[in-house]
Amino acid sequence: MSELTEREFEALAHRTLQRVVEAFDPVDPDEVEAVPSDGVVRLDFQGRRAPWVVNSQRGAKQIWLAADRQAWHFAHAGEGPEDLRWVSPKTGEELFETLGRLLEERAGVSVRFAP
Repeated sequence: MSELTEREFEALAHRTLQRVVEAFDPVDPDEVEAVPSDGVVRLDFQGRRAPWVVNSQRGAKQIWLAADRQAWHFAHAGEGPEDLRWVSPKTGEELFETLGRLLEERAGVSVRFAP
């Protein structure tokens, strides 16, 4: 995969964060609510735990996840600028799989990230 242009990254990051928000549509907002802002989605657990953050990092052209004092950085690993595949260069973990697993294990919340 060639390097994403800034415009391609912005569009891809926006779609990725939108996919995160949409995964929480069926979740009771009293349990956890996805709150989008410019380039950021805050997962608010209604005071039961510190919020988690998924955000785009324009300079690095990555998506970052911060959850329970841990952080992950995900680089685009898709076949093209339309492919929403983000993988951690350090661990090989995929963004949506990692976020889904963490939500299930740490917060007891099950979400499905539509393709």
